[in-house]
Amino acid sequence: MKKRERYVSIFIVPHHKGTQKELEFSYTALRWLGILGAVLLLAAILLVVNYGHIFWRAGQYELMKKRQAEMEAQFGKLNELNAEISRLRSVENKLNVMLGVPRQPDTLKVEQITARVPASGDTAAAGQTAAVLPAASRRSNVPAIMPCKGWISAGMSPGHTGVDIAAREGDPVWAAADGEVTLAGWDNYFGNKIEIKHSEKLTTLYGHNAKLLVKVGDRVKQGQVIALVGTTGQSSGPHLHYEVHLNGQAVDPANYLVNK
Repeated sequence: MKKRERYVSIFIVPHHKGTQKELEFSYTALRWLGILGAVLLLAAILLVVNYGHIFWRAGQYELMKKRQAEMEAQFGKLNELNAEISRLRSVENKLNVMLGVPRQPDTLKVEQITARVPASGDTAAAGQTAAVLPAASRRSNVPAIMPCKGWISAGMSPGHTGVDIAAREGDPVWAAADGEVTLAGWDNYFGNKIEIKHSEKLTTLYGHNAKLLVKVGDRVKQGQVIALVGTTGQSSGPHLHYEVHLNGQAVDPANYLVNK
């Protein structure tokens, strides 16, 4: 026997004159309406939560962008500060050189302190850094002093086999070490140029001089005035072009410089 469907009636009674209405719903229809309502409510909740999460992520993204911009601004200020510090150090070095103030001693590494003092004037193989020796033990046939007062305006680079030392025109140029003058004359590029042989392997070169004070064959001592700073040859201003050669190869003069 088929079970009889049960119904629920809803009466609509108007406040004004009118016909009363009756709506009948079966229990099955009410169950389906309840399920549909629950599904719609769940979908609405999920939609709200999803959009809320999207808005939260968008807020976090904007906050991260703001923090990134602040960090970039801070890094920019830090880079500017570092550049200013470097500039001030460069100015300090220039003033120290111009006023003759000695540079502070470099901190020696353990391997430099314990390094064996070479038996000859060859302090390093080509491309290797020589050990820094204290002034008291410096050998006079090693180019260990700055050849003039000034500051290094250009270092070694491809196509530039020495260093440029900016200095005042007419300042003295000193022999970096004891040796024999092997060249003293005009060069189309270096102008008035001097080359000095210090040992079988070490030589130095001095270019763009205003005046030469030595000639080929002269024996010179470390610190002896050999020329005057100038701007002869292909030069854009007063400076000394200085090179150190080891076994015929140009090496960084800083490898041999020590504090005087």
